Parts: sequence; structure tokens; C-alpha cells
Amino acid sequence: MEKMKKNLEEKLKQFEDDIFEGKDVDLKKFYKLKKYLIDTKKDNQDLLELHMILETMLDKQQNDLMNKRLNLLTIWSTIFLPLSFYTGIWGMNFDDIPLITGDHGFWIFMVLTILTILGMWRYFKKNKWL
Repeated sequence: MEKMKKNLEEKLKQFEDDIFEGKDVDLKKFYKLKKYLIDTKKDNQDLLELHMILETMLDKQQNDLMNKRLNLLTIWSTIFLPLSFYTGIWGMNFDDIPLITGDHGFWIFMVLTILTILGMWRYFKKNKWL
């Protein structure tokens, strides 16, 4: 019985090390171990509590990763939204819209686009969102 508990402690220690190092954790094995610890709750109460703590840490780690990805997606969407607006305006088939038929309309469009991207990039950097 003591040898089995030692083996469970080693497995939990390995999961703990993997979580702290940011490595991928085999969730099947992780939750299979939890099921076993729940089944043998009276003998392994301390190990079950450690497993629950590790489970919370793993959830937090996954939530942080998802939040970072969503943050980046939001920033890219915010940068491209005004560019889509500019493209819609300059892509209209009307002759009486200023700058569309002008000699410098293309270059004004390019400068406006680049200034928008640089301005938003600077804003995001200044606010430490990137």
C-alpha cells in the first residue's frame, strides 16, 4: 500500500513539474489519476487535495493562454476594421467622390492606410497591449 502511495506521489510530482514548466499535460492520464484518487479517497486524501490544486493551476494556465490569443485577435481585428472602411469608400463606383478619380487618390489612400496602421500600433504599444 505504501509503495502504491509513493508511486501516486511521483506521478503527481511529475504533473506538477510539467504544469510549472508550461509543458503539455496528458489530460487523459491526469484525470484518470484523479478518478483513482477519488475512488481511494480515504487512503489518499492529501494526494487528492494536491491533485485538485494542480487541476486549478492547469485551468488557469489554459485560460491565460486563451486570453492572450483572444487579445491578439482583438488587436488585429481593431487594426483591420478601419482599413476595411477605407477600402469600401475607395472601392465605390462613383465619379463624384473626392480623391477617387484624382491623380493622387491612390497615394493618399496608401498614406492614410499606413498612418492608420502605425497610429494604432503606437497606441497599442503605448498602452502595453502588445
